[in-house]
Amino acid sequence: MPRAAGFTLLELLLVLLIVGLLTAISVAWLARGETLAADALQRLAEQASALDARARDSGQIIGLGWTQQGPARFEPARQEGAQRWRTQPLAGSWPQHVRPTPEQSTEPWVIFTPTGIARPASLHWQWPDGQAHWRWSGDGALQVE
Repeated sequence: MPRAAGFTLLELLLVLLIVGLLTAISVAWLARGETLAADALQRLAEQASALDARARDSGQIIGLGWTQQGPARFEPARQEGAQRWRTQPLAGSWPQHVRPTPEQSTEPWVIFTPTGIARPASLHWQWPDGQAHWRWSGDGALQVE
């Protein structure tokens, strides 16, 4: 008796399984950059909120800005009669492709005081697949757009 030509059900299911796995891996890989940026910005927003709360609770002046290493906490430090800022890195590892405008500066973007924000501030984030805009109002509330 001649054998029928074609694929068995098991072979078809195996091919569908492999195609499904490869599709899932490729979608996860392509969305990875967006997720890294969103996660990093979420962590930084939480740290900014914590800095605001600390400034209010402790009566300190604390800034948030950018250094060569990435986002940083700025604290006042008097040197030679002039107001300077001492910096400390924030946010752990930072994705290289996520950049703010304005970028690196010797002054913080936003200054948290015991009574709120020293002045309203605005910050624009860009990465290859997206962007975000942050605005701080006088009461310290951060709006993410």
